[in-house]
Amino acid sequence: MELEGRKVLIVGLARTGVAAARFLALRKARVICTDLKAPEELEDAVGLLEETGSQLRLGEHREEDFLEADLIVLSPGVPLTIRPLQQAQAAGVEIIGEVELAFRHIRRPVIGVTGTNGKTTTVNLIDSMLEQGGVPHWVGGNIGRPMTEFLLGPDAEAHERKPEVVVVELSSFQLETIRHFRPWIALWTNLSPDHLDRYPDMEAYAQAKARIFLNQTGRDFAVVPDRDPWLEAHRDLIRARLVRFGSSAETAPQLCLQEGSIVYKNPEVGEEEVYETRRVRIPGRHNLENMMSAIAVARICGAEPRGIQKAMDSFTGLEHRVEYVGEVGGIRFYNDSKATTVASVVRALECFEDPVLLLAGGKDKGGPLDPLREPLRRYVRRLFVYGAAAGRMARELQGATEIETADDLDGAVAQAFRAGRAGEVILLSPACSSFDMFRDYEERGQRFKALAREIMERNEPKR
Repeated sequence: MELEGRKVLIVGLARTGVAAARFLALRKARVICTDLKAPEELEDAVGLLEETGSQLRLGEHREEDFLEADLIVLSPGVPLTIRPLQQAQAAGVEIIGEVELAFRHIRRPVIGVTGTNGKTTTVNLIDSMLEQGGVPHWVGGNIGRPMTEFLLGPDAEAHERKPEVVVVELSSFQLETIRHFRPWIALWTNLSPDHLDRYPDMEAYAQAKARIFLNQTGRDFAVVPDRDPWLEAHRDLIRARLVRFGSSAETAPQLCLQEGSIVYKNPEVGEEEVYETRRVRIPGRHNLENMMSAIAVARICGAEPRGIQKAMDSFTGLEHRVEYVGEVGGIRFYNDSKATTVASVVRALECFEDPVLLLAGGKDKGGPLDPLREPLRRYVRRLFVYGAAAGRMARELQGATEIETADDLDGAVAQAFRAGRAGEVILLSPACSSFDMFRDYEERGQRFKALAREIMERNEPKR
């Protein structure tokens, strides 16, 4: 893709937009960057962008910038429905995302991972398995490392340990703007309602996710869950070679659970490989599913089975994902701030045999709450709701368990600890985004951990 001298407009100046601007400047494009935020809100980005010689349009979008561009590169947080983008599209201006921009210049096989839940955990498992299994690789995408950064760093140049594959986590927002993006391996972790504040319905959200398969051919691989209802109804979307993972041996997926092990039927050689799960440290059946899908990717890439097993045994999970914080008075605290969907909360609850005091709430993402009712009855002794979604959650979940309303997260933690008994679990698993009170789920999780540690320090038995 020739970029020199072309007028390229970047819309949205978070980390993705900045990385794209830096790459485009290196390729001698004429770069204009626009964002509705004021300069003082983008202080860090402004300094980096000024170094590239990019023109900045901050605090506004100018119609002429969109209509006069040769190419528009859209950050994932910006919806395609805004008026200037609609006008540019009608005028025939090409609009792509940062992932598509990077893909057109990367000369390595790409592994794309999408799905509603488990993407980041699965990408990190793949990372560890490839590392331990002897496959040089690079990891980025929606995990906070824009794909264009690969093109800016030493990994893009030929050197001794040149990456053989590029592994990227992909959100539905990123997949909306692909055109030619074609992953050698496309991994679909699962599907459940999410982002219904951006998409008109579940079908539109699922179709955005399914774009990961759009350009694949019979020479590629699609790693998918066994018996996924939506994929089963849309089989025609996948032309790649299927590799299925699941817990049922009856349907004979290529990866399944059998007597404390993951069995992989290698499609290349037709032999079975057995990976032990008894030393796995991260809880929950969903994490075993994440491991199954990661094994498939790692083996297709040529990772050694011994290294894969070592990665499984040593993986301790990620921060803010059913993360153990500590215990006092027999009450254990777990931080699952990353759980921004109902389905992810259900998976977290299934990790526990002891009664749970659940903290949920935040900014409502618009998804149905009814699937929470039965898990609340089964696992949760009391639910503490807070934030912008508290009212709706209290109304729609009434009768499933005891419910208390708190003003904010601080209040919910305090109320839960007062209600807690030895042998119980206080779990932050919000089912909502954090943007009503926090910058992101990470800040929310850090706040929860700080509150938990204050409680543990105050109530630690004196010696």
